[in-house]
Amino acid sequence: MALNAHRKHKIYLAATLRYGLGSEDPEEVSFFNKIKEEMKANKQKGCMGITRED
Repeated sequence: MALNAHRKHKIYLAATLRYGLGSEDPEEVSFFNKIKEEMKANKQKGCMGITRED
């Protein structure tokens, strides 16, 4: 079963606000871990938010 947009958004919020997932569904856990890894990679690269153009 694919994750719907509402569930993906809830997982994204949990990851960005540093909450626990609270689910054992492998599909949800993998999406949660993917977001956490992307956030870690962006932090190491210095990509913290929107770059200014001025």
